[in-house]
Amino acid sequence: MTKKYYSTKVVGIGGEAEKFSTLAKMIVIFDDSMVLPELREFSVLHSGNKLTDEIKAGDILKVADSEFKILKVGGEVNNNIKSLGHIVIKFNDDRDDLLEGSIHVEDKPIPKIRIGDEIAIIEAEAEALSGKKVAVVGDDKTLCATIALILSDNGAKLVESDAEADIVVDVK
Repeated sequence: MTKKYYSTKVVGIGGEAEKFSTLAKMIVIFDDSMVLPELREFSVLHSGNKLTDEIKAGDILKVADSEFKILKVGGEVNNNIKSLGHIVIKFNDDRDDLLEGSIHVEDKPIPKIRIGDEIAIIEAEAEALSGKKVAVVGDDKTLCATIALILSDNGAKLVESDAEADIVVDVK
């Protein structure tokens, strides 16, 4: 099971937001009810800010259908999201250029954002096994079943044959 601990929906896009993201390689998001008028044109606006854990490096940022590994998190990011629904997402690998209210993610193309798209953050550990085939083998069937359940809850697809598994867990 994937643990999504931040999720919001895009409800508006400032007229200059796409141009700004292309030139500056960043997206500025704000809760629609909290954004200052002078920042509205450059921002992606959302409502329904839900943060249930601390954002940390290594986790996954999902924007529309694209995923980005979070490389670094500024010291005020979690407070800003909780209080203002605000975050700056920088799409570059320059971790030395970190501002307190921004996160840096992988340097990959920024997707075109549309109204209704989701912006989410997913715990990395939950994503690590997503799509992997895992076989759990060993003599202690109770322990094997417990380990298999944990792996399944974290996105692994359980298989019975070592030959078809990407990962084999040998319980001793």
